[in-house]
Amino acid sequence: MLRGDFVEVISLKDVTQRYKKVNILENVNLSIDQGDMVGVIGQSGSGKTTLLNLITGFIQPTNGEVIYYSKIHHEERSLTKNLNKIKKHMGFTPQHNSFYPKLTVMENLLHFGRLYDLDKNTLKDNIKNLLEFTQLSHHKTKLAEHLSGGMQKRLDISCSLVHKPKILVLDEPTADLDPILQKEILHLLQEVNDQGITVVFASHHLESIEKICNKVVIINDGRVHSCGSLDDVRAPFLKDHFRIKLPKGANKEHIIERLRGLPIKNIIQDRNGLIITPNHMEQTMTQLMEIIKDEGLQLNDLHFKKASLNEVFEKIVGGEE
Repeated sequence: MLRGDFVEVISLKDVTQRYKKVNILENVNLSIDQGDMVGVIGQSGSGKTTLLNLITGFIQPTNGEVIYYSKIHHEERSLTKNLNKIKKHMGFTPQHNSFYPKLTVMENLLHFGRLYDLDKNTLKDNIKNLLEFTQLSHHKTKLAEHLSGGMQKRLDISCSLVHKPKILVLDEPTADLDPILQKEILHLLQEVNDQGITVVFASHHLESIEKICNKVVIINDGRVHSCGSLDDVRAPFLKDHFRIKLPKGANKEHIIERLRGLPIKNIIQDRNGLIITPNHMEQTMTQLMEIIKDEGLQLNDLHFKKASLNEVFEKIVGGEE
């Protein structure tokens, strides 16, 4: 991913989106950097799609401003005031298919490419490269409606990439796909991102976001509750913890007594051993290794576990701060 210069591509400053006197999004502030892979999560109706529509300029904010950074001119520009100039750098894939089912793969790509006034040769080259990239070359003469679900999603994404945008925004790109197809589409998005294209997508599949995204945006009740790296988002809510597997015959009470002398927040017993939540990771780790050695346990009996994004999300939605 091209994040070397951390060029801010899109930022939302004090953005509120209101519909019929109801705030759909309220006082949103966030930034997206060049080369980011951003996952947007939230419950149904939380405002995820509204956020994507603001980023792409499909709707104008009631208050606040969406800013686009021009790397060529080295200046910030209002997305609303410069939409016609900026939209050529945007690609958008909605949740439901946007291609024309009665057109072939090639005809769809030609149609969407012409919407951006690409010259004939440029469009031809773009489509040729895109068909190879998305593995649609052997299907270019097929009607879109005859493609499999996975291939239809590839076509949808291709239609959003035909003009070579700098930013690709997707709404639920893996919805209604089986696990294998989900994995294929996520791999495709990774390859898109590896080409330096900033990718922003909303999804209910939190495990997928956790695997491929470098930045997470969590929306709750119309507000951006958290925004940042997975570690940054996770840190305030759930602590990383260790799991110690105790063999049969181990003196559990004695080990627990020794552990209580460490800077540990919590010790939980389960049938497989102990779960330890430390206050100070590095200090606890060193002392924990000494106890394991003294008690005759094996290093592979100690496992380090990071809190999952799903656990963090449940805490936020449940109001557990």
